[in-house]
Amino acid sequence: MLKKICEHWLRWFYVWGLVLLAGLMIWGPQLAPATRLVYLVAMLLPLHACEEWELPGGFHYQYNLIYGEKDHRYNAYPMNRLSDMVTILVAEAIYLVCLPFSQHAFVLLAICGFCLLEVVGIKMLARFRARGKKTIYNPGLASSYLGFGTIAGLLIHYLSRQALPLGDWGLALVLLAAFALVEIIWPERTFRDLKTPYAYQSPRYFARFL
Repeated sequence: MLKKICEHWLRWFYVWGLVLLAGLMIWGPQLAPATRLVYLVAMLLPLHACEEWELPGGFHYQYNLIYGEKDHRYNAYPMNRLSDMVTILVAEAIYLVCLPFSQHAFVLLAICGFCLLEVVGIKMLARFRARGKKTIYNPGLASSYLGFGTIAGLLIHYLSRQALPLGDWGLALVLLAAFALVEIIWPERTFRDLKTPYAYQSPRYFARFL
């Protein structure tokens, strides 16, 4: 059952993204600017997942190449299809939960921090330059820079017009750490397994450089 979910959940996640897009078109003008920005983060995540998993796909390979250990299965460890699915769905749930609280500056600061972390990405040009890689592009980079980067810029602009108490910055750091723990550290540590049955089929985008 879980294998089938791992194989097909993205299709439903794309449908969810379209539902959010329809909701933005219908109710977007009625939303407060801050709420609209958080909504855009949630709406963008299915597109970001598509770029990382399928078009072109291969984010797992670069992640495992950097954070795995030598001779490990780069299509399976530490990131695999199950851990990545949990990461993305938990992140989406968190963004949706944040919507009713989007008028709080510390929530917006934490969301902005996560958007900026998405923009940082992992650069593989130097590693594969000798094998024909000529650009800085990696799976997920386009939606990160054009999507999350743009939203982060808008959040910074919105927050720059407010007086932010020191307490908001402290709460934002705590919330950002909680996001990282629940979205990234917990799924990876819980579901990492060298013998996982949820390995990716191929390195996809990076196959041309191997």
